[in-house]
Amino acid sequence: MSAPGTDHTDEDELWLAFGRAIGFTLAAILLLVGGGILVIVLAAVFFGFIFGG
Repeated sequence: MSAPGTDHTDEDELWLAFGRAIGFTLAAILLLVGGGILVIVLAAVFFGFIFGG
């Protein structure tokens, strides 16, 4: 499973895979939460302009 020139053991490969999975999960959660906050802020600005707030 290792690329040529690397000497990772199977355990190292497993830890790297878990690290990647956790990193992608955290990045996805961060993007979803950040995107949700952005939508709320934009909606607040938009409705503030509509209702003269």
